[in-house]
Amino acid sequence: MKTRFLVKRTISIASVALWLFANNSPLAMAQSVGAISGTIQDATGAVIPGANVTLSNPGTIGGNQQAVTDERGIYQFTRLVPSSTYSVKAELPGFRTVVRQNIVVNADVTVRVDLTLEVGQTSDTVTVTGEAPLLDTTAVFNQIVLERQILNKLPTGQDLWSIGRMVPAVVMGKYDVGGSESMAQSTGIIHGSLQTEGAFLIDGTETSNGGSPGTAGGYYDAFAFQEINYQAGNSPAENERGGLVYSMVSRTGTNDFHGYFNFIGTNGRLNSDNITPALRTDLIAPIPLRVLQANPNLSPSAKMKSLYNSAAGFSGPILRDRLWFSATGQLAQLNQLRVGSYNADGTQMVDDNRQHDYSIKLSWQVKPDMQVHYLHRFNTRVALKRTLTQLTTANDFYEARATRIQQLLNPMDQVTWTATLSPKLVLENMVSRFITTQDGDDTQKEVKRGDIARFDSVTNTYTVAQPTYSDARWDSRKYAHSSLSYVAGAHNLKVGYQFTRNSVDSHTFGLSHYPAGLRAVFRNGVPDSVNTYNTPTRTNLFTQDQAVYIQDKWKATRKLTLNLGLRLQKTTGWVPALCQEQTIFVSAKCFDKITDVPNWLDLAPRFGLIYDIFGDGKTALKLAANRYYIGVYTAHPGRVNPITLTNDTRTWTDRNGDGIPQLDELGPSSGFNFGTTNRYNLNLKRPYTNEYSVEIERQLLADFVVSLGFFHRENRRNIGSKNLLVPRGTYTPLLVTEKNSGQQVTVYDQAPATRGKFDVLFDNFSELDSHFNGLDLTVRKRLSNRWMVMGGLSYGKNVGDVYGTSDLNNPNFTFRRGVIGNDVPISAKVAGFYELPYGIFLSANLQHFTGFPELDTVTVGSNTVTLTQVSQSVAVAPRGTNRLPSVNMGDLGARKTFKIGEQFSAEPTVDVFNVTNANATQGRATVLGPAYHRVAAIVRGRMVRLGFYLNF
Repeated sequence: MKTRFLVKRTISIASVALWLFANNSPLAMAQSVGAISGTIQDATGAVIPGANVTLSNPGTIGGNQQAVTDERGIYQFTRLVPSSTYSVKAELPGFRTVVRQNIVVNADVTVRVDLTLEVGQTSDTVTVTGEAPLLDTTAVFNQIVLERQILNKLPTGQDLWSIGRMVPAVVMGKYDVGGSESMAQSTGIIHGSLQTEGAFLIDGTETSNGGSPGTAGGYYDAFAFQEINYQAGNSPAENERGGLVYSMVSRTGTNDFHGYFNFIGTNGRLNSDNITPALRTDLIAPIPLRVLQANPNLSPSAKMKSLYNSAAGFSGPILRDRLWFSATGQLAQLNQLRVGSYNADGTQMVDDNRQHDYSIKLSWQVKPDMQVHYLHRFNTRVALKRTLTQLTTANDFYEARATRIQQLLNPMDQVTWTATLSPKLVLENMVSRFITTQDGDDTQKEVKRGDIARFDSVTNTYTVAQPTYSDARWDSRKYAHSSLSYVAGAHNLKVGYQFTRNSVDSHTFGLSHYPAGLRAVFRNGVPDSVNTYNTPTRTNLFTQDQAVYIQDKWKATRKLTLNLGLRLQKTTGWVPALCQEQTIFVSAKCFDKITDVPNWLDLAPRFGLIYDIFGDGKTALKLAANRYYIGVYTAHPGRVNPITLTNDTRTWTDRNGDGIPQLDELGPSSGFNFGTTNRYNLNLKRPYTNEYSVEIERQLLADFVVSLGFFHRENRRNIGSKNLLVPRGTYTPLLVTEKNSGQQVTVYDQAPATRGKFDVLFDNFSELDSHFNGLDLTVRKRLSNRWMVMGGLSYGKNVGDVYGTSDLNNPNFTFRRGVIGNDVPISAKVAGFYELPYGIFLSANLQHFTGFPELDTVTVGSNTVTLTQVSQSVAVAPRGTNRLPSVNMGDLGARKTFKIGEQFSAEPTVDVFNVTNANATQGRATVLGPAYHRVAAIVRGRMVRLGFYLNF
């Protein structure tokens, strides 16, 4: 998977896609576009059929359209370029012509523009300059739209996750300070959703990780998008997912040349230290003596050493009114000190990352009723010290050599073809391919074959090396979608077909006994046990989804609109024939192809009701009830992959005291839980989510919208596991006092006769059901009169099974029911800006979050009692009994716009993040013992970031 190969593959994909569309291929996926719709009436309020309505946005693809109002006086324009400004003109003999200007359209939103015609001469024109209603009274679909012109004014990091943290009700798994987390994606949830219910879209193409639903397949240049939409549920039938969906809309060229150059950055001199004396003492405590001897003056720090992001773009016509282009590029770098992680020479570990992106988009108006778009995008992200756990939220400590180098290459190609077959009928087609690949050996240069990874389970410290590495990984997603939209009378129908194929191919090896490997486990520096791995392994997995759907926006009356939808989806998966190599720990064996993992056919209904209370588009009651099926991707067949990466645990008696495990010092294996020991119930059903909501939305004055909503989400038929060869009744309860903590707990010892035995059944278990209830109060004011603001107050609780797929037969998993995920009972947010005279902008971004829940445990090892399973973690209280401290964040910004002639504008910026220099703990040890509550990660300190934006 060399770069040359990727380039060749990209060219071949583009060629095939172009050939398909030259031959009118019927397969495609809808691009993210907007619409304008409204009613034409006379001064008495009577509707006017037969009025001529003209849409105008000269020089923009699809920007000039005409329509005639139907018998209900309704017109509609679709397939509009998002973040663009349009005008609508209505005319009819005997009436004065009316023009509404400055109508801004966003993706996946229908803007309502009602016009009133008064009796008079057609030559008399009434021009109305004003904003359209803020409410979409045609859909229950929830989304927050953030346009580039808004994002450029707000103090925030320029990545999807830090931007998303501003969105009301969204909870991110990490807290970003000016871009500190931009190179390690976060977990975003909305209304108690699972991560597997999320997705990442670019112009309708999903770019999620093919092996892990809800995680990004790469990293993104946020400047390359003209708007970023955060979809938060109540999705129509064409959308598979009902969790947090990141929908990015690429820039599109017009008849005018436009360009931008942006630079933002900071360094250590513009950062403040937020480590107090008490916290410094806590951070120094776990540092190994050899490190302190190498650097007696070591002072822990959470400072950012350097951050910069340089982005540029250029767009315009190739052939005026026919062919346009848009090109973007970005270079970014992030280097920051990792709290709690140190090298043997006494230096603090630096988390250093690089990213570069480029994209090119071509838009062709073949004829007035036909469009073709081609988008190519390429992203590279290199994390020079990637850890086994997240750098900012894990309760773990690393030395640099125990990390790995992660280089991700992510090419994407997409072709979209749209044809207006008649004023009422639109055909949309798209094909795309997205790839995530990792090329080459990812070991650090100091790490050699024969090195043994070391882990201390008491201090949570990783040293020497990682237990396994990857020398190749290839994730591929092929995507196709075709849809037909038909507007007839009171109905706006859409039917479509979608196709997705995901594949994953990865190779893993160990170092200690290359290509096999083991890891030495210590307890507070004392040899305890060893994990041995079945490397080398290969993961080669496939899933395929096919779906057909029908949806309708039915305007049943002037005030009542129904959103109706039905989605039928077929999901299959398989594992090709594979062979396990012979190693010192496992025997060689070959396995046949595995099919029907899964083989599901499911029906998902969608329902929404919108009641325009006063009929003016300014007060709406919205009710919704929807079902979504939870994403599985290749993780599902991965459970039964016969040579999936796995490990066992063996006791270790260090007879010679050298701290190095010898094979003759190891006890019997606890058993490898291979995919061959896993199986699915033949009647396994697909997990699903039911979502219910009630919202009331009100537009105040011309520019404010206030919304109050109740949301209920329930996850059902969740998949869990039971090891049928180790029944619950075969465990023996032992009341022990754990040696490291002094905590008295009951631990359950596995019967010796069941050691190493596995028959793990994966099935739907009602014990794993979860539910969320929450309230949201949101306020937003669009940009007008020099200012804008958005904010929200959210309350919610998410309850379910704490351990997920962990063995339901194992009684050691105590306190299973509790708050789950990143449960945040209360969050409050407000962000906005104000334009002062002389082009000066002041902005703010203020947030409060209740701390994440913790699960306190003890690890019972051989120094406490001899167990068949060697060691066992046991919870001592329900999850959420303790929480991390609440987080209060405040960011401020200032900008000054300079006009350079009529074409150019320059904008220097100063942003101050974490103004109060807060240092809320974000990760700490939760294992009782000498390291309990030892801090591993904190919110980064105050940071000043400078920037410069140039636009023309």
